[in-house]
Amino acid sequence: MTIFASCFSRALPLVAAAVLAACGGGGGSEFSLSSKAGVSVRGGGSSADASVDTSTPPPLPTLEQMTPVQGAKVTAMAWIDSRTLELTIASDAFAAPVKVEVFLPAGYLTDTKRRWAFTYYLGGTNHNQTTFRNDYSAYDLVENYPSLVVSPSGDSGYWSDWFNNGAGGPPKYETFVMDQLLPLIDANFRTVGDRAHRAIMGDSMGGYGALMIAARHPDKFAAAASLSGTVDTNFPTGMAAVSASPALQMGLPDSIYGPRLTQEVRWRGHNPWDLARNLAGMDLLVITGNGILGLADGEGGTDPAGCVLEAGAIYPESVNLHNQLTSLGIAHAWEPLPWGCHSKSLFRYEIKRAVARFEKVFAAAPTAPTQFDFRAVEPQFAVYGWSVQADPARALEFMDLRDVSATGLTVIGSGLTTITTPGFFRGRSAVDIHIEGAVTSVRPDSAGRVVFAVDLGPANASQQYTLGSTNDAQIRRVTFTPR
Repeated sequence: MTIFASCFSRALPLVAAAVLAACGGGGGSEFSLSSKAGVSVRGGGSSADASVDTSTPPPLPTLEQMTPVQGAKVTAMAWIDSRTLELTIASDAFAAPVKVEVFLPAGYLTDTKRRWAFTYYLGGTNHNQTTFRNDYSAYDLVENYPSLVVSPSGDSGYWSDWFNNGAGGPPKYETFVMDQLLPLIDANFRTVGDRAHRAIMGDSMGGYGALMIAARHPDKFAAAASLSGTVDTNFPTGMAAVSASPALQMGLPDSIYGPRLTQEVRWRGHNPWDLARNLAGMDLLVITGNGILGLADGEGGTDPAGCVLEAGAIYPESVNLHNQLTSLGIAHAWEPLPWGCHSKSLFRYEIKRAVARFEKVFAAAPTAPTQFDFRAVEPQFAVYGWSVQADPARALEFMDLRDVSATGLTVIGSGLTTITTPGFFRGRSAVDIHIEGAVTSVRPDSAGRVVFAVDLGPANASQQYTLGSTNDAQIRRVTFTPR
């Protein structure tokens, strides 16, 4: 044990450096042709497909017909090849327009009555929207995959809205991905548009992003996969990477969540390990290499730093998450590979594994859970149709909802908390709210929702995990009796 600790302490600087030594996405020459569809044909790593008829608009909205969403609109469209569109999006989540690639499934342009699943691919540190297509040549892995694959650019932002020393964003990656890009794709492409037909995956930093976003928005995805992801920022190398990563895009250290010493609750409020309960009811894949070069698997020529990174950071963080999910009784696929360095070959293999799982999930079209747990640090949040507003006097801390269903829930936290249910009670004249022996009768609104308050004692005045904070949590069981 002492020998291991000594070796790891010597390796830690190499691991931390390797975390930030990400390869940038490829570029390429570009050319443009005008078309009646309002899109251009562009070569970026591969030549434009000659089968694209630029004189006839494809069965897609023209640029002028693209429906904007709050805070974001498409300002340019370009064909990369016969099935890949590059979108340029002006978003108030960023200081400058961002690019997104959308890979259309086979048959999308011809079977105009069919609707399709929607898969997010989130890239690693310093990768952009072209990485999935160019660096990993991954589109051949999804050639017959019955889903759009949407690849936004994540830079080195850990797919989060930045704290920026309390000033907030931009950049606001999570806001863009969930509040802008997701509804924009649903509005302008023929997606099914429901949870049962959405999945999210990512590698390295993108693995963190995929599980973090899935855990914070479990009502939006039926499946999620971490592909050699940095999935536990409580681990020293994960912590170091998130802290230093903003420098790669000219930001100050700790811009993402703030200094760990004073803002630990913000870190934990985005960390997949801390949010593991939220992932129940979703098809989960956690896959990782072990840092041993897989020569038989095409990993020859891999940068040795990728082996150090996979062995010293990715593998142990993935083990931590696997153990946490197991301890909570949350079903998941755990695939620790007997080979694999942080490399393109490994990511290609892992993408293939994720896509195979997602396809089965889409075919099964699973329903959302009727009972769930959820935790968040935000003062207000919504999930599965429930809305929660914490006490305005409460300092930033976790609130936990347990065993949430149409019959009731358990609330853990502090302060006077206001909760709005989904429309369970349409047609009922009243609902009796039982809280610790007290009963209050509430009339549902026209949509069948009821609003009630839960007294969790005095609001904690000190931010959770700060020096001297107590953060006493009260537990209240709430049950409903409709009349």
